[in-house]
Amino acid sequence: MSAGPLTVVEMLTRRLQVVQEISAVQSRNLLNCQLSGGAEFEIQGIEQEIAAIGGSPELAKALADALERLQMANAGIAECDAQCAALEQRLEELDRRIAADR
Repeated sequence: MSAGPLTVVEMLTRRLQVVQEISAVQSRNLLNCQLSGGAEFEIQGIEQEIAAIGGSPELAKALADALERLQMANAGIAECDAQCAALEQRLEELDRRIAADR
């Protein structure tokens, strides 16, 4: 394989790969958003139950678990956002190189 400049076909192939990677990261991000929303909903329900009947060890544990899931989902969202930003930069660079070779 040559170490020379990439051909347009090679750049288009790489562009497709980057687009597919972006799609996969966006799918993971959507899942993290759903998990985050579910955890937030659960937290609200537990907090309402605590307000209505008072606290208990079981409710405290459920609340801690839901807060941990929310934190993990939000960390996943941040990670996916960073990955998407890096991939979008790669895509822009490939687009510039493809346009320059036309």
